[in-house]
Amino acid sequence: MKTKHPLAQTRPTTARLLAGARRGALLAAAVAALAACTSTVEQHGHVLPERVISELRPGLVTRDGVVALLGTPSTVAPFDDKVWYYISEDLKTVAFLRPDVVDRTVLVLRFDDAGMLSDVSTLDADAGTEVAVVTRETPTAGHELTFLEQLLGNVGRFNSPQTAGALPGPGGGTGPNGGR
Repeated sequence: MKTKHPLAQTRPTTARLLAGARRGALLAAAVAALAACTSTVEQHGHVLPERVISELRPGLVTRDGVVALLGTPSTVAPFDDKVWYYISEDLKTVAFLRPDVVDRTVLVLRFDDAGMLSDVSTLDADAGTEVAVVTRETPTAGHELTFLEQLLGNVGRFNSPQTAGALPGPGGGTGPNGGR
């Protein structure tokens, strides 16, 4: 009578386990791929709650009062420090793609000479203007070295064994005033 090898009975079970593990790995990869495609929304800048904005009444609030309510501004107008901007932006990102602007709000506050709030206005994403970025570069004076010139540029510039350690110039080198 012939006896079976002890591992002969486990082979079909091992094959089933490996097949189940492969299915599980494929399912996990599919779930991870789908999860990577979900979108995320990020909020950048100041949070501008309506109740706080409603407290900004022209003629009643000073600069210090605005800072107490909203914090420091996102930016101040470059040529007029009496105009403050509070910028809020929501970005939606899907997977690895470039984020899209979902919502943008710019709160513009104008102050008079005494530092009292004189005007409150709000701009949205439609009020913005697309600016074309110029990719040209301003040429500069001088010589641009090629890769080969950079690589071979120092050949011959090293000190010879006779002048190694000698200082150039008067009293310590190999020039007309510093000879030995």
